[in-house]
Amino acid sequence: MSAELAVMEITALIRSGTSATVAKRQLQTSELSEFQVKQFQFIWEVATESGGHLALALDRLTEVFRAQQRQFVELVIAFASPRATANLILLLPLVAVIFSELFGLSAIGASLETALGVISIGLGLLLLIVARISSLRMLDKAKPREADPGAFLDAVAIGLSAGLSPKAAAGLARTKSRQQFSQDVPADQLTMFWDAVKVSEQSGVALNGLLLARADTLRHRLWSNDRSRLAKLSISLLIPLGLAALPAFVFLAVVPVGIGLFRAI
Repeated sequence: MSAELAVMEITALIRSGTSATVAKRQLQTSELSEFQVKQFQFIWEVATESGGHLALALDRLTEVFRAQQRQFVELVIAFASPRATANLILLLPLVAVIFSELFGLSAIGASLETALGVISIGLGLLLLIVARISSLRMLDKAKPREADPGAFLDAVAIGLSAGLSPKAAAGLARTKSRQQFSQDVPADQLTMFWDAVKVSEQSGVALNGLLLARADTLRHRLWSNDRSRLAKLSISLLIPLGLAALPAFVFLAVVPVGIGLFRAI
């Protein structure tokens, strides 16, 4: 069962007449990540405390979970390629050494008996460590992480649907955001909210619709930025791999093998 199905079950129970408290106890939290549990709790508390339509709020959360799961899978797949490339290049020196030993060249043993070999192996190991640390840092920085920049605007829309004023709805959503996510709402989301309020007042367009559309825009922007960062990662990895991993291959594989062949003659 996925996160969206777990929330859909709770929504179905509520629509069937089950009380919110009883329905919530049926939530399969094992199907949700830690961050998704916070998302659920955030929307649940905003809806219940504002008096908003809980089932509709959970319908919206289900849509968000569905879109996030699809986007997250795409990012994980995109992330797999540069990670596999980095791991393969970093393993090349070790693979070459293993093959040389299997073919009876004894490259490492022969190299350790010469000053040139010792220096070569030392430099190779140092460069390999540098390449490994650098590439791991770059991979960790670009690794897809769960986030929901549209949660605040969705929560404000729930408060508005319950009859709260824009200011009161934003205040409730902001308070619950601090409690669940342990951080205040980013300034750009607050700016986007007040800009939507101004547009709604000037044009007469329903504020709820504006907020939901802008929440989706923020989510798509995050996904687009993550995709762009992963696309650039393959190029960025060439720096530590080209400047450290490939020279390490020379020092750990080519030079020792050469020494082993020379001493075998």
